[in-house]
Amino acid sequence: MKAPRHNLDRPEATPGVDTVQQHTLATSVALHLFPGVLAATAFYVTAPLLVDAGYPAIGAAILAAGIVIVGVELGWLLREAHRRTGSWRVGDVLPYRPGPFTWRKGLLALALLVWGVAVSMLGIGGSIKDSFFSWMPQWALDPLPASFADTGSSSAQILIAVGYLVFLVFLAPWVEELYFRGYLLPRISRFGAWSVLINVTLFASYHLWKPWDLVNLVLILAPTYYMVWRLKDIRIGIAVHIALNGLGWTLNVAPDLLLD
Repeated sequence: MKAPRHNLDRPEATPGVDTVQQHTLATSVALHLFPGVLAATAFYVTAPLLVDAGYPAIGAAILAAGIVIVGVELGWLLREAHRRTGSWRVGDVLPYRPGPFTWRKGLLALALLVWGVAVSMLGIGGSIKDSFFSWMPQWALDPLPASFADTGSSSAQILIAVGYLVFLVFLAPWVEELYFRGYLLPRISRFGAWSVLINVTLFASYHLWKPWDLVNLVLILAPTYYMVWRLKDIRIGIAVHIALNGLGWTLNVAPDLLLD
C-alpha cells in the first residue's frame, strides 16, 4: 500500500490560521484604508512643495512610502507583536507559516508576474485616468515626467532614482505584503475565498493617491493574492509585488535618470 502523497507547496495544517482572532468587517475596512488616507494626504500636501523646489512629485510618493507605509504599517505590526506576545517579532502576529519555497512556487510567482505585466499593458488605468481624472493637477497625473531627465540636476535625478528603488521597489511592497496579506487577510479568513476579493479591493482602494488605478490593481493582483491565501505563503505576494515595481523602475526610471 502506497503512503499518501503530501503537497509540499501547501502545508496540511498551518498553525494559528484557523484559530486567529477575526476582525469585524468595519475594523478591517478601517485598517485597510487608514494608512492610505495618511499616505494620500502626505503626497498631496508635500508634492506641490517639491515641484516648486524643482523635484518631481514622485519625490512626495517616496517620502510618503518611507514615513507612512513603512513607518505606520510596520509600526502597527511591531505594536501588535509586542502587545500580544511581549516581543517585537513581527512574525508572531503573521499566522501563515509556509513550507519551503519550492520550485513550483517559483514558477507560480513567475506566471503571476507575467499575468501582471500583461494586464498592465492593457492600459486600463491610463484610460480611466484620461476619461475621469483629467481635472487633477498634472503633477498628480504624471508624478515623474519625462522632462525631469532634462531639467533636473544630476544629484536630484540620482536621489529620486535611488529613493524610488529603495522605498517604492523594495521597502514599501515588502511592508505592505506583511501588513495586508500577512496580518489583515488571515483576520477575515471566515469569508473563505471571498476574503481575497475583500482584501484586494480594499488594498486597491487604499491607493488613494492614484484612484484611477483601482480596477487595474484588482485585475493585476487578485490571482496573486488568491494563491497567497490558498497556499498560506506571503512570500509569493512579496516576490510578485517587488518584481512588478522593480520592472517599472528598470524600464521607466533607471534608463532616464541613471543611464542618460
